[in-house]
Amino acid sequence: MSIAQSTDGLLKMSDLAERSGVSAGTIKHYLREGVLGDESGIVRTSRNMAWYPPEFVDRVRLVKRLQEERFMPLRVIKGVMDRG
Repeated sequence: MSIAQSTDGLLKMSDLAERSGVSAGTIKHYLREGVLGDESGIVRTSRNMAWYPPEFVDRVRLVKRLQEERFMPLRVIKGVMDRG
């Protein structure tokens, strides 16, 4: 399978940031903290490049909203996301 086939429909970090309205730095922090759930849909093409599933847009928005509106810490959000 070529890289083009394996990344079909996936988003670059810049696209994910733009569509979710959350900075790339914040999204990378969420990834490090494990709050975006299962990372099996991420396709890493090099050390500095990865492609993300489109459903991450909604996940990023949800995490950001829970932080801003409910003042939930990331560890609590991670627990909720892991159960859901």
